[in-house]
Amino acid sequence: MSWQRMFQRKSIETLLAEMAGEHRLHRVLGPLSLTALGVGAIIGSGIFVMTGRAAMQDAGPAIMLSYCVAGLGCALAAFCYAEFASLAPVAGSAYTYAYATLGEIFAWIIGWDLILEYAMSCATVASAWSNYLNVFLHDVAGIHIPARWTTNPFDYTGGGFAMNVPAVLIMAVVTYILVIGIRESALANAILTCIKLGVVLFVIAVGYGYVNSDNWTKVSMVERRTPAESFVIPGMVKTAVEARDKDQQLTPEEQEEHVNRLVAMTSAAYRLEHIPQEVDRLQKLGKFDEAEGKRLIDENQKKYSPLLATDEADKKLVKETLEKVHAKVPETLTDKWGILGYIGLNESLTKIDDSVRSNFMPFGISGLMLGASIVFFAFIGFDSISTHSEEAIKPQRDVPIGIVASLVVCTFLYLAVSAVITGMVPYPDINAKTAVASAFSDRAKIDGNPVLRYSSLLISTGALAGMTSVLLITFLSQARIFLAMARDRLLPPGIFGTVHPKYGTPHISTIGTGVVICLVAAFTPIHKLEEMVNIGTLFAFVVVCAAVLILRVRRPDMHRPFKTPLLFIVAPLGIFVNLLMMLFLPIDTWIRLFAWLGIGLVIYFLYGMRHSIMSHEIERQLKSQGLSPTDAPLDS
Repeated sequence: MSWQRMFQRKSIETLLAEMAGEHRLHRVLGPLSLTALGVGAIIGSGIFVMTGRAAMQDAGPAIMLSYCVAGLGCALAAFCYAEFASLAPVAGSAYTYAYATLGEIFAWIIGWDLILEYAMSCATVASAWSNYLNVFLHDVAGIHIPARWTTNPFDYTGGGFAMNVPAVLIMAVVTYILVIGIRESALANAILTCIKLGVVLFVIAVGYGYVNSDNWTKVSMVERRTPAESFVIPGMVKTAVEARDKDQQLTPEEQEEHVNRLVAMTSAAYRLEHIPQEVDRLQKLGKFDEAEGKRLIDENQKKYSPLLATDEADKKLVKETLEKVHAKVPETLTDKWGILGYIGLNESLTKIDDSVRSNFMPFGISGLMLGASIVFFAFIGFDSISTHSEEAIKPQRDVPIGIVASLVVCTFLYLAVSAVITGMVPYPDINAKTAVASAFSDRAKIDGNPVLRYSSLLISTGALAGMTSVLLITFLSQARIFLAMARDRLLPPGIFGTVHPKYGTPHISTIGTGVVICLVAAFTPIHKLEEMVNIGTLFAFVVVCAAVLILRVRRPDMHRPFKTPLLFIVAPLGIFVNLLMMLFLPIDTWIRLFAWLGIGLVIYFLYGMRHSIMSHEIERQLKSQGLSPTDAPLDS
């Protein structure tokens, strides 16, 4: 087969023709259903989990600006998705769009990348689901699932075997629901979406009354959590404790409590060393005067001195750990600049951060942008609407409405919730795992307000509903990507392209993928999954913006039911903003992306390239005309 076949493009006419035939998916979704699908897919672990984590350790109160940047990148890509989805309303999303504009090899790359987005997104959300399940069970019945059964083995600080059991159970339930069919899935999503929207509105309405604007502007920038506290110290303490206490007969729970206690001691000792140095540095930059600096040092001395180790063995462990931390910390100074921090610009980047650092933006530009790259996960979902184009009643009208409407609604809700959470709780004190529920329950302990007392239960219920609906829609989208690739014979159709005769769903691929997601969710660290999902999705957005631009130039005559306004500004800007967010993700995330794409290319050359139905059809036509495969044009 000619290598030119890799760049063969599928015409729009071919895509439209594929909608006719047997075993097509049922057209049952209108604009309201598609918007509900979008909102259901978007609002989930992002708003209930990512907001708190990103505010605490990446952006501070400037998380609100991070949401604006992430929302801008999504909005620009959304218009491009809407144009393509109305033009080619078939299953496949960015995979199908790349096939029509960039060629088969690029279509495969994007299809493989979308597996990373959708499947790993499910694993990430399932992992976060466990945290709110624990809050819910505690509020209802005082039950607390042991950490070893709600944590992956890499993050578990106790001894012995560990896995995230609730994540496996919820994925098993979601897999069963999706095998039943799209109607039942849409109904379940509609119910769950109503529940979580009600909870989100409750958080905004009630939480607004407890917002203290001082938490946005009066919490000193020296209080921010450093990379050493967030990432380095916990891992080093865990290793040191395991080595020191390996002969002690501690239960996993006792081991975990012991590690957490020593992490707190080490962090306190680190802050007592670090804060005077940081105060002195920021004073020289003119961020505050000497009197303010002295006040900050005195306040932190009172706050952290009581937390220091008193036992001699613990003192020794803390001292040895801090020596290792000081040796490693210089490597983490530009971590928030992503791959930009690895190209010799460290000094310049630090100056940029220091020039704009403030109490509202304590981590500087890098924190704001890294925060955008992280909370971007909260927006993942609107693009999944385009994967259901084949199931839309009037796709040219309904899909653009669903995409744009769901994105606008969710952006406003995210901004409001992030403002409430950072206004209720000083950002260094935010609970990274259950930020929203913890903000209300902690406030209830202070005020004794009966509404707040039961708010944790309500919020955890909404969070569980929200994340479950995200799992439903995201997993549903993954199956449709497999289906589109299998129809083109780039994946085995007997596995990924088979549609159940009764339910009308791709049941085999759904079950198989569900098993894989269960394993990943049970044993993989959630923060690494988040970063991989984000970089994969951002990459897909960049390709979609480029694909729509290319097709507008190549085929300006085509009928477009929906046109992206100012495309030649919107598409390049979409490419720039989403690529910029990619650059702020850690370098190890880029390495994993390239490794994942490399594995995909191996599969393509070993299977997809040899079995591609379009290439085989073109070769057959050329042979009937007595031509060589190299004589084929690049458009089918």
